[in-house]
Amino acid sequence: MSGPENKVHDIVLGGFGGQGVKVIATLLAQAAHYDGKHAMMYNIYAAAIRGGPIHCTVRVSDQAILGGPTTTAPSAVLAMDPDAMRVYEDVLRPGGTLVVNSTLVSDHPRRNDLNVVSVPTNEIAGEIGDMKYTGMVALGALAAHTGVVSLEAISNCLEQILPPYRHHMIPDNVQALQRGAACPGSLVPS
Repeated sequence: MSGPENKVHDIVLGGFGGQGVKVIATLLAQAAHYDGKHAMMYNIYAAAIRGGPIHCTVRVSDQAILGGPTTTAPSAVLAMDPDAMRVYEDVLRPGGTLVVNSTLVSDHPRRNDLNVVSVPTNEIAGEIGDMKYTGMVALGALAAHTGVVSLEAISNCLEQILPPYRHHMIPDNVQALQRGAACPGSLVPS
């Protein structure tokens, strides 16, 4: 159910295998629960193909969610590659947030009614020390520019979501979130 007192976010995250899209979608949904909200996640990917396309939808709501977390009009899109940008820019709700991995997506959005956040995820991840942080950088930007979850909630869920052999990377993941959150966004000029 959606009403004036219930804020619903339908977020699509798209990219290719190896960018951490499934991990950050899972983390986004778990962080929503941490923040006292309801969340569901749905993903589509070619499990047998590293580098194959992956698309995840996360629905976050202040109230219980009825039905599946699929959408034809997301409120936010995280485009980690040019294909995700091409597929989802046109269906993003007016006034929605489009977070773009500017390292791999060179095209500028065609629409002028979006909050666009251009994030050089690969460069920032490289500065932190590992390309594994690209998705976390993008998630920080998404969280900061949509307000769907707090950075604190994401940070507090890292230990639960990441496998134990990755726990030593949590401080760098937190830094990646913060660096992504610091990227400015703006409405595309008319």
